[in-house]
Amino acid sequence: MTKQDSSTTIIDIAKRANVTDITVSRAFNHPELVKKETREKILAIAQELNYVPNVFARNLKNKNSRIIGVVTDSTFNPFYVVLIQTVSRLAKEKGYQVMIFDTDSDEKAEQTAIETLVSYKASGILLSPVRDDKAYQPSYLSLIDQHQVPLVFVDRSIYGRNYPGLFLKNFEIGALTGKYLNEQRSENTLIISGPEHSEISLSRLAGIYDQFTHHKNIHVLYSSYIFSKKDEEYLREKFKELYTPNMYVVGLNGIITAGMYKIISELGLSCRYFSVDLPPYADTYHLSISGVHHDSVYLGKRTAELLFAEIEGGSTKETGSKQIFVNGKLVTYD
Repeated sequence: MTKQDSSTTIIDIAKRANVTDITVSRAFNHPELVKKETREKILAIAQELNYVPNVFARNLKNKNSRIIGVVTDSTFNPFYVVLIQTVSRLAKEKGYQVMIFDTDSDEKAEQTAIETLVSYKASGILLSPVRDDKAYQPSYLSLIDQHQVPLVFVDRSIYGRNYPGLFLKNFEIGALTGKYLNEQRSENTLIISGPEHSEISLSRLAGIYDQFTHHKNIHVLYSSYIFSKKDEEYLREKFKELYTPNMYVVGLNGIITAGMYKIISELGLSCRYFSVDLPPYADTYHLSISGVHHDSVYLGKRTAELLFAEIEGGSTKETGSKQIFVNGKLVTYD
């Protein structure tokens, strides 16, 4: 059976299931009132037709609900905090409301967030995926295409997908990092990267290796983007094995740097640090850590502009292939 387009309704499902539309509605909203066999049949047909219940705006005549969805794996990351604030201000000016989803690097949570936004008839979605390795190809992308929801990536993309987005120049960021480390002539350098197969991790490390030609002893360990408790336990033990006085510890994002600073402080040891992006609350605690920093307000503004251009221009995946690449600025402290 051919899949239906985004105009599929509960009436279509009811006809296929040979039940009333009231029964279909109950299957989604009050499943306890519908027999198990009937409910499973309805849900199977709904999945086949790529139908998503319109929880928020089912009675609206408009095509969308003027909701902007922001889906990221960590609202703790200063990069996303400022970006969300900037997007929210611009959305308010244009008469949109913002729904924020923190997936905590959970793929199922990301799937649910996208499904929820589609069901709410979101006008557009700003997404920083939980993964950016080649193997990650989430099924919700077919839902985005089916319902033609404007989608803009920020910071990370899904490999091989030609959606518009704003991304950092990660090789160049790594090159700036490597050049700085090269000038310091560090004899022992520990780099804490993001996930091993992440395209961002691979690009930043490649840039470091390209410029860090004078290194004598370099180690690379891997963490998640959000530096989980499991990451902390693993890195604490590995750090104790590798530590030498005056070691340079390089965090390839701000949260990773903050996590390593915490570990090293608790161990009562001293290191030199370099960070890609500011660690959370670095200014609050007067931490002057050299690094490659980005203007998050500028990034947020450009991202919001790109998203609203997609919404107001009516672009879809096939036509909305704009990509913006932004470099960082090397900041050093004595």
